[in-house]
Amino acid sequence: MKEIRKQFLSEGRKRLLKGAARCGNALLDLLYPRRCPICEQILTGKQERVCPDCRRKLPYIREPLCKKCGKPLERQEQELCRDCGKTGHGFVCGRSIFLYEKSFRRSVSRMKFQNHREYLDFYAEEMAKAGEKYLERWRPAVILPVPMNARKRRERGFDQSRLLALKLAHLTGIPADTKSLMRIRYTLPQKDLDMRQRKENLKNAFALREAACLSEPVLLLDDIYTTGATIDEICKILHKNGIRQIYFLTLCTGKGK
Repeated sequence: MKEIRKQFLSEGRKRLLKGAARCGNALLDLLYPRRCPICEQILTGKQERVCPDCRRKLPYIREPLCKKCGKPLERQEQELCRDCGKTGHGFVCGRSIFLYEKSFRRSVSRMKFQNHREYLDFYAEEMAKAGEKYLERWRPAVILPVPMNARKRRERGFDQSRLLALKLAHLTGIPADTKSLMRIRYTLPQKDLDMRQRKENLKNAFALREAACLSEPVLLLDDIYTTGATIDEICKILHKNGIRQIYFLTLCTGKGK
């Protein structure tokens, strides 16, 4: 009889907790309604993570692509973008999901600088779906997010690449390693620097922990791919540790030339 009573009380607690969670979520939706990560329109209860109008306009990257970095190209017969044609990258190849154009640039900016980390669920889902064919081809053993320096992480309050890697790992089943790779030096924002300055800015900025034991292939994960300077600097560290099968997946990139 005591066991039956305990089970009854346990089931009752579970129902109460579930009910409280539903009420709590409803209250949060009322106070802080979900918004489209692209246009900021309020989403209704059962709508997906982006509004229907923005869903139709999402700037997915289409062929033709640079065979190395995946930037969209203008001509079908072109194999490499100008950057990849003159730069010896350390990775095997990489791909991005969206074109870094006006609406998506604003979305990423709000995520980073206005603490809209809730957008990361949408980003991760899109990377998992649109990037599935690449992940099946590359078969990465581990996801390695491009790390943020501790000082910058404190300033922003979160590391978007780390969170994105954990969410993508949950969706794909590929384990994420958020500890082995470190950014050990504070670096300036890359966007205002030329190629030479970017390389100098990133010099000796990354390191692997002594206890790191990574399996290949490695998938580097970041939010934006521009010239590949960041990925290449990490590749140097991985190469020194005997890792050669390196791919990357990023949320967005610009057009190739």
